[in-house]
Amino acid sequence: MQGTSPLSAAGAEGPGRVSRATAILITLLAYIPAVLSMMTIGVIVPLIEPLTRQLGATRAQLGMSIALISVPTAIFATVGGGLIDRYGVQRSMLFALAICALGSVAASQAGSLATFDAAMVLAGIGFGGLCVGSPCLIMSALVGADRTRAMSLWSTFAPVGYSAGLLLAVPYTGRSASEAALLTLAMLMAAAFLVVLAAFRRVASREAPTHDSARQSIGRILAVLREPGAVRLGIAVALPNGVSYGTSLAAPAYLARVHHLTIATSSVAVAVAPIAAMVIGAAVMGYLLSRAVSATVLFASMVATGLAAQAILFVPIGGMLLATAALVMWLFAFGGMAGTAMTLLPAVVSDPERGGAASGLVNQCISVASFAAPSAWLALRTGSEFLLVAAACLLVSLVALPRPDKRRAALVPGGA
Repeated sequence: MQGTSPLSAAGAEGPGRVSRATAILITLLAYIPAVLSMMTIGVIVPLIEPLTRQLGATRAQLGMSIALISVPTAIFATVGGGLIDRYGVQRSMLFALAICALGSVAASQAGSLATFDAAMVLAGIGFGGLCVGSPCLIMSALVGADRTRAMSLWSTFAPVGYSAGLLLAVPYTGRSASEAALLTLAMLMAAAFLVVLAAFRRVASREAPTHDSARQSIGRILAVLREPGAVRLGIAVALPNGVSYGTSLAAPAYLARVHHLTIATSSVAVAVAPIAAMVIGAAVMGYLLSRAVSATVLFASMVATGLAAQAILFVPIGGMLLATAALVMWLFAFGGMAGTAMTLLPAVVSDPERGGAASGLVNQCISVASFAAPSAWLALRTGSEFLLVAAACLLVSLVALPRPDKRRAALVPGGA
């Protein structure tokens, strides 16, 4: 075998430390493309009504179309991670970003539900490539506290991207200009492609694609499934994501019912719960982990905080103001859980050359949980049911959180 994989340079010896400016640049190169890929969903959701008229579809059909974005990642993320190991993270991320832009253009020009669905699958392929490739970039280029902070921040890309997409769509909702909104997003992605391409040329590459045979690549992908740490991390990250997604779907109708509000009022309350709380949660966890605080202790504290928030939210012991505060508290806890767990990714694979496949496995678990969350949470009715399901998921995630051995934990500050 020739060359090294995205993670080979970040193995036990690891690459040398980079300057603070370079660490920030690499973090942005991983974060911004992932945020842009998630903006597709945020742009489409406020435009569902004009899209129903444009495509002659129902809201339920468009809901399924949106769900198609997560399908490629749910099915092929581990395989995609193996391909990133084979062809290189920088090339793979640029390809995925281009695919995302093409998906937005195709969606803007769709004249039927079938062509719109195809565009969503195309966008989903790019989305999955960036979800898997971005952590690989961080792991291959950064070490120590820089890598811990970057990975923790990266874990917040999904809600930040969704919110940014909503903001981008605002100027177009009154004019039913779904085509213009999606084309604007595509132009942002194209501009990001050029910026990322130029930035990659300025950042010294610490990885090169492997030259394994197809059989060896498949073997590496299958070997990840036998890595208990990687599988456990996938479960530990996926379940809080499922709880968060389910909460965002179920909370508006539940709060409207128990607090005797209109669905519009409760939806606004859910929407204005500061998304910054999640980013702050992840940033705080990244800082504490970089100071060698135990990841298990931090994750457990965020699980306890999250359970308290869920209890306040779904047990009507106060008014709407208290429920909104509980949403902020939940977002903080979820950001802390996601940030803490993702910092363990470099330490859960015994072979650094399988880092892409491990990242793919984790993201595949997240996509499966996100795909299952709507039907599970929307089937629940009472606050006690919401709380019991959330508690079960969060406690299982805590049990599943891997505890790397001392050699691997040394790769991540606070990893033990």
